Amino acid sequence: MGFTVVLVVLCILCALIQWSQRKDQGQAGMPGGNVSGEFKRQQAAYMVAYCCAVTADWLQGPYVYALYEHYKFSKQEIGILFIAGFGSSAVFGTFVGGFADKYGRKLSCQIYCVTYALSCVTKHSSSFWWLLLGRILGGISTSILFSCFESWLVGNHNAFFFPADWLNQTFSIATVGNAITAIASGWLGGFVRDTFDSLVAPFDLAIVFLIASSITIAWKWQENKGDAGMGGMVLPSGKNDDRNKLKVALERMRRDPKIAVLGMIQSLFEGAMYIFVFMWTPKLEAFFKPLPHGRVFGCFMACMMLGSSSLKYLSSWQPPVRYLRELYIISGIMMAIPALGLQEGYSTVSCFFVFEWCCGLYFPSIGIVKSKYVPEEVRATIYNIFRIPLNVIVVAVLANLGSISDNVVFAMCSVFLFLAAVLQHSFIRMPDFVSGWRS
Repeated sequence: MGFTVVLVVLCILCALIQWSQRKDQGQAGMPGGNVSGEFKRQQAAYMVAYCCAVTADWLQGPYVYALYEHYKFSKQEIGILFIAGFGSSAVFGTFVGGFADKYGRKLSCQIYCVTYALSCVTKHSSSFWWLLLGRILGGISTSILFSCFESWLVGNHNAFFFPADWLNQTFSIATVGNAITAIASGWLGGFVRDTFDSLVAPFDLAIVFLIASSITIAWKWQENKGDAGMGGMVLPSGKNDDRNKLKVALERMRRDPKIAVLGMIQSLFEGAMYIFVFMWTPKLEAFFKPLPHGRVFGCFMACMMLGSSSLKYLSSWQPPVRYLRELYIISGIMMAIPALGLQEGYSTVSCFFVFEWCCGLYFPSIGIVKSKYVPEEVRATIYNIFRIPLNVIVVAVLANLGSISDNVVFAMCSVFLFLAAVLQHSFIRMPDFVSGWRS
């Protein structure tokens, strides 16, 4: 009952904030005339495809482990399957990014729909090797989902010469949309699971959303590549075409250390976040019996929406590159408190709610920062390079979960987040690298 009330209150707060922001936007108006109308069309095209894509991802999450258990795999075998997913994402991610920058982000997002659908199909088999192939395909797919969609968005935004402030709005809406689809996916997944009495049913439903995303991308999106400059103009062929995208990306990072620092910050924060995804259930199950998983998850997503909705207010106070430092400190404190081993459930879950609020604010904020500092020509490649240490961190921790206590794991997450704050402070103090690729 308690979590239901909290969920209702959080959802009402989210609705009120969204209504207030839309009212303010309507009174202020968006400058740009016809460009504003085109912006809304481009934004809608992105949001439909993106929300369908992330819905397919969310639908699978709660049932992967349960399906492997249903197929009678041991914990060790299940661990291998999970590590294979993160490992393939780390190994193939850089190639995925280079492919997207060279041949097109739109094409890569369509490939995501195909590879993730094939991954879902493998769930119909109880063969370990087929499921391993599915995890590898899933790892490649998530690399595309968390890099190429955003790369296409930023490239398309620049191609139309839309104001930078409008990109902030799209990032915020995308994070809210992601949270809403997560809540809806939990309900939809449970509904088809119970209706068809099958753990594979949510994966089949995910294929439907992947098809919808692919159709939207093919119908509404324009292609953009790493060799396209502002306004969508393709740069003269020559050295950009002849160079390996990975080498170009590494050279850009060597010449501009702020890019490398930004990648380390992302890896530390998101590494802590992914570890938290694995750890919150056993931590809360020790305090709440039975634990209403669905309602707690709904509360998390509502907190995430509140965080995203805070972007407008905080960015009017100071730019994301500055307040992110304080955000990482707050996040570190929220992970440090559960690490103390306090035997009090409500203080622990409250810390988790605040951490999810931080996650909701983090994603649009880091997207804004990356859109400024990552060069367009190798954007998808660099985004995937950022994910390599992230996947290494997650795999290293997951591989040793059996030998370390929950409190130590949360302490590690706290350390990662405080390190991110230190790096963000250094990032702020570092001079900007003046170059033709940064606007």
